[in-house]
Amino acid sequence: MNLAETLKNRKVQIALAGVALAIALVLALVWILSPKNAPAASGSASPAASASPSGEAIALGESQAPVASPSTTCMAPAGNGFVPAKYAIEKIGAEADVIALDTDENGNIAAPPKDQPKTASWWDKGPAPASEQGQVVLSIHTYRNGGAVGNDMYSDEGPKLQPGDVLKLWDAQGNLACYEFVKAEKIALEDFDKDSNKLVRIDGDPGLAIIICWDFQKDTEEWNSRVFFHFKPVTA
Repeated sequence: MNLAETLKNRKVQIALAGVALAIALVLALVWILSPKNAPAASGSASPAASASPSGEAIALGESQAPVASPSTTCMAPAGNGFVPAKYAIEKIGAEADVIALDTDENGNIAAPPKDQPKTASWWDKGPAPASEQGQVVLSIHTYRNGGAVGNDMYSDEGPKLQPGDVLKLWDAQGNLACYEFVKAEKIALEDFDKDSNKLVRIDGDPGLAIIICWDFQKDTEEWNSRVFFHFKPVTA
């Protein structure tokens, strides 16, 4: 091979090497700039669930969200209802959050935190607001010296609510369920039958009960009675 052919072959080799390097650089840039395979987007964490009267599950949110665009139209009872986030009783000027709770350390339906005089707790193992069967159970505080919603609902003379007064419940999406006050009854703890349906009723006609404490005894620091407020659903 003469010198001219040698130089020619070397130029070809250099050119091919340059092309290969250019291709490698292009491929590297494409890899760097292209989106990597990301984990598939998922929804919110699987919410907890509580048993409904029909045996289906009611999804519970991880936390209470502000009510968006609250509806002014009372929905008719249907299906499993919804998880409540807010409540209001216009007659006594009460409006506050609702939190979902199970039972306390003594096996009783849990009340809201003691430092929340307006908050209501919803027993999340029972029927939900707007459900088509069973009794929704809410618990609201009474304070010995007044200042809680329970004190605004009852007195030693009897209920401060009148038949027809309305309780409103909203979920986080703004859906509204309405319940009309029917009656209240005070029962001494020693006379209360835990197996009765005064409070817990999983099936039957839809309704709602609010339970508050009453008859505080200073010597024992205990509440000797409970007051049960009974409501029925309304759509108007």
